[in-house]
Amino acid sequence: MKIGAQLYSARDYTKTPRDIEETLRRIKALGFDVIQISGFGPCDPDLLAGWIQELGLDVCVTHVPWSRLADPGELNRVMAEHKKLGCDHVGLGARPGDVYPNSYEGYTRFIKKANEICRQLKDGGMTFGYHNHDFEFQKWGGVPAFDRIIEECPDLKFILDTFWVQAGGGNPLSYIKKLEGRIEVIHFKDYRIFNRTRQFAEIGEGVLEWDEIIPLCKATRIPYAVIEQDADFLVDPFESFALSRKFLLDRV
Repeated sequence: MKIGAQLYSARDYTKTPRDIEETLRRIKALGFDVIQISGFGPCDPDLLAGWIQELGLDVCVTHVPWSRLADPGELNRVMAEHKKLGCDHVGLGARPGDVYPNSYEGYTRFIKKANEICRQLKDGGMTFGYHNHDFEFQKWGGVPAFDRIIEECPDLKFILDTFWVQAGGGNPLSYIKKLEGRIEVIHFKDYRIFNRTRQFAEIGEGVLEWDEIIPLCKATRIPYAVIEQDADFLVDPFESFALSRKFLLDRV
């Protein structure tokens, strides 16, 4: 299992092409060879691909806006861009709530469209990955929406997020087992309580059972684990990456 950096955590440092290049070089200097692209500002794909190739970075997955995925013609352009990056795994950050409301019918419509996207990407030699939050754990008829997505989208892969599974009332270990063979990338993100409020935390600084999560990820052959922290930084994001990476390297 390779350890990478989910660059959404450094989104304040990836707004311009110059910012993006500097951030990629800082991430490489921290010892990372794997990244997830997410939260980038506008950047020419050829320019980005050149930096990635120069630095020897492996782009394990991306997060692409729903508007680009939902349009078949635009999705073809997304695939062409991913080929330049050497990445064959196209990711979605969340169900677009403005298009598909948080209801049983909303999820039914979303699942239908997600299956269409899966088919187009599969025809192009790529996979489609879904990243969960906590809201997918709301139940209709006793079944969490996340479980519906898992069962009704057989070709969909998953970018499982440990924090958001926990926050939704699920058990990260149970979902790692349930999704064996379907997790291309897992988001390692810790969960802490501060003044009775949940917060994001560096890996090892929260309450998640990493001594069980890490071996299970390895046993189920998850290829990539990327470090992410959405907010609640006590240090700058680059130092946060370094702290989490050190914790993991002692255990992976």
